[in-house]
Amino acid sequence: MARIGKLESIWRYPVKSMRGEQVEDIFVAYTGLMGDRVYAVKSSVAAAEFPWHTNREQEEFILHEARFKNRDRTLIPEPLEAALAERLNPPYPSRDDFAVEVKTPGGATYDIDDPAFLGTLAGASKGELSLVFTHKNAVDCRPLSLFSLQTVDQLGAEYGMTLDKRRFRANFYVDWDEGGGFYENDLVDRKLRIGDGVDIMVLELDPRCKSIIIDPDTAELESKLLRHVYKNHEGFAGVFAAILQEGTVATGDEIHLIE
Repeated sequence: MARIGKLESIWRYPVKSMRGEQVEDIFVAYTGLMGDRVYAVKSSVAAAEFPWHTNREQEEFILHEARFKNRDRTLIPEPLEAALAERLNPPYPSRDDFAVEVKTPGGATYDIDDPAFLGTLAGASKGELSLVFTHKNAVDCRPLSLFSLQTVDQLGAEYGMTLDKRRFRANFYVDWDEGGGFYENDLVDRKLRIGDGVDIMVLELDPRCKSIIIDPDTAELESKLLRHVYKNHEGFAGVFAAILQEGTVATGDEIHLIE
């Protein structure tokens, strides 16, 4: 196997479309990162195929900060080694262990299952909002997203501004050894090993949406950025992947191309 880069940082999003959380190490299941998008807000007026209330409808949603109350219990399942040795999926903690509190942009903090929290969002939706919890990760397309620092830099140079990588809401930000911007595009249909044994297959390019134009710190819009990606990169930036072998990863792990 040939080394092609390293894992620069790891991110998960406790509540779909809210601010992300950087972690140093984490269990990667077939369904995605442990604790990634385990909560989502559902809208009664959204399309059946995409029933969520997100920052596409309410830009300030991205400024909501979701935090696990029992964070250490949500990173790596306790019976991991024994389960993997028997080729079993390790049992996840209970929903209570995944309890989340949300700090709003105004500074108020709510338990996510407190009806008062959904009440703070009522004015941002024309429909009824409800809370969804799932261990399976409420991702849009595939269980894992990957984006390189080189692609961030190239897009910034093309567009003429410094871009915050968090705009692209990836799980794995990677630093290629030699590959330049959009090198990850060349990895579609290829298998990668991250760290000691997490194997993934890059499946497809990531079609970008409104989320990338929202500043992750202010929610201000940079509308022309999405147009730039469509004009110059056919609307794609970053890649989606599937997990072939479960395990743990840590910041700084090497990434190898599996021949």
